[in-house]
Amino acid sequence: MAAVQDPAKVEAGPRPSNPRDGVHRSQHDLVEAAVAAAEAEARLPRKELFARYAPAAVFSSLLSLALVMEGMDVGLINNFFAHPNYLQKFGWPNSDGKMHISTTWQSSIGAGNNVGSLIGLLLNGYLQSRFGSRRVYMGGMVAMGCAIFILFFSQSVEMLLAGNIICGIPWGMFQTLSTAYAAEICPAAMRGYLTAWVSMCWGAGSFLATGVLRGSLNLQGDAGWRVPYALQWVWVPPLLLVGFFAPESPWYLIRRGKVDEAEKSLRRLARKGHYTEESMAETIALMKHTNEMERLEAANASYKDCFNGENKRRTLIVCMAWVVQMFNGQSITQYAALMLKAVGMSTNDAFNYNMGIQSVNILATGIAIALMGKIGRRTFYLFGSAGIGACMLVIGILGFATSKKVHAVPVAAFLIIVQCIFKVSLGPTTYVIVGEMSSSRVRAQTIVLGRGLYVCCGFIAQQINPRMLNSDSAAWNWGAKTGMFYFGFCFIWVLWIFFFLPETKERTFAEIDYLFKKKTPARNFATTPIDLFEFTAPSDKSANTLGHDEQVEEITVGENKRTTS
Repeated sequence: MAAVQDPAKVEAGPRPSNPRDGVHRSQHDLVEAAVAAAEAEARLPRKELFARYAPAAVFSSLLSLALVMEGMDVGLINNFFAHPNYLQKFGWPNSDGKMHISTTWQSSIGAGNNVGSLIGLLLNGYLQSRFGSRRVYMGGMVAMGCAIFILFFSQSVEMLLAGNIICGIPWGMFQTLSTAYAAEICPAAMRGYLTAWVSMCWGAGSFLATGVLRGSLNLQGDAGWRVPYALQWVWVPPLLLVGFFAPESPWYLIRRGKVDEAEKSLRRLARKGHYTEESMAETIALMKHTNEMERLEAANASYKDCFNGENKRRTLIVCMAWVVQMFNGQSITQYAALMLKAVGMSTNDAFNYNMGIQSVNILATGIAIALMGKIGRRTFYLFGSAGIGACMLVIGILGFATSKKVHAVPVAAFLIIVQCIFKVSLGPTTYVIVGEMSSSRVRAQTIVLGRGLYVCCGFIAQQINPRMLNSDSAAWNWGAKTGMFYFGFCFIWVLWIFFFLPETKERTFAEIDYLFKKKTPARNFATTPIDLFEFTAPSDKSANTLGHDEQVEEITVGENKRTTS
């Protein structure tokens, strides 16, 4: 005989006597209704979709502007080595009497930023899952504002190295926090647009860096290198306010068992009156069901859980997506001014062409965002890698077949094409893939592991790119021949994408979970039929096996189940 139960603990909607596969049919109906609603939203015109979830689009877009600061810093680090005022302050004469910073110190300063980023990534994986996105974002922004002082008042290359390590810590936090937040606060139909916007912000930062550096060539003395650093302070106060007013990720609140707060957050992320009581119950039911499915392999939401069961496959895909983004040849465009000087251009011309190379960032990423709702992730990645590989092959051939003076302008032109292809394909799509591919319960940790590998690859690139591109005695002096090196990587990436990268376009998180649990081959992700209730949590799972943050939710679920037994 069923026990009398507090009505407040009873699920909304009718409750039949027969559970289906351990889940009440009313809950089943709610989840299926939420999935049907998500499929209907995927067919909406883009204007209507963004009108429904305008607050989510605004908050995600504004918080992602933190990546402008990181993109700007990377652009400054790599191109400052060709800046006369910077060299005059921190360099020393070479054998010809010209001021320079050795290849070893160039690599070390760039590596310092990557070391700091790696520390920030690991910290974020711990902090975001425990304190949420808002508080970690605001803390990182305050740390960022303080760390810039070190770079602004640097007096030696040693201080530059220390400043880049410390600045790298909050930058590393923003790298993964922005992507995870963008993926979690919007419906499936909008995920591609908002996570691709993260790449737009990074590219905008690179473009701003080139413009600021070109303008600072006319400044006298230390102002030539200090002004670019100081401009990063402009971003801190407004972004700190955005973080203060932004709603917390509803997925984080669901994982913490704060269902009421999750409802409030969802309502803030949609236009007023969008959610009815019924549609809110459906949305919450799907989120809780997704959380229950993922709890089977990630009960504690730890780094170890990223390698349990099918999470291992998901983690490897995320890691490979970051590796493909780094080792495809586009990274040499970050050294464009240095490379173009090495192949015979004047300083002013090199910086002018570098502005042209980086200017395509915003336009090309805008095109990618516009196409994101129509073209699949696999298609972007496959044709992007193939296109960049073709350009790297041509650049490499120019390096072998012509002299430096002859191929300087053609190399610059092909670098512009490389940047266009990258920003239309691999650049923004990587953020979409890593945001969608990881399990919701360990999304922050999975993205941290993938981005951490990306940083390690960046460390390697920071060591080899200057050596390949520079022409001093400590370098390899490959110049445009470097294209052949990256062409080989692009060929490998095309094969991996074709056989191992799944298509997640317009799939809900629950559907993606199901496809991975079914061990669906990557090429079949877009066509495999879905049964979300094939996998459910065991009915005898007790609260003491869960993390502390979910025990309240499990007690309620347990009581509901006991009343039907």
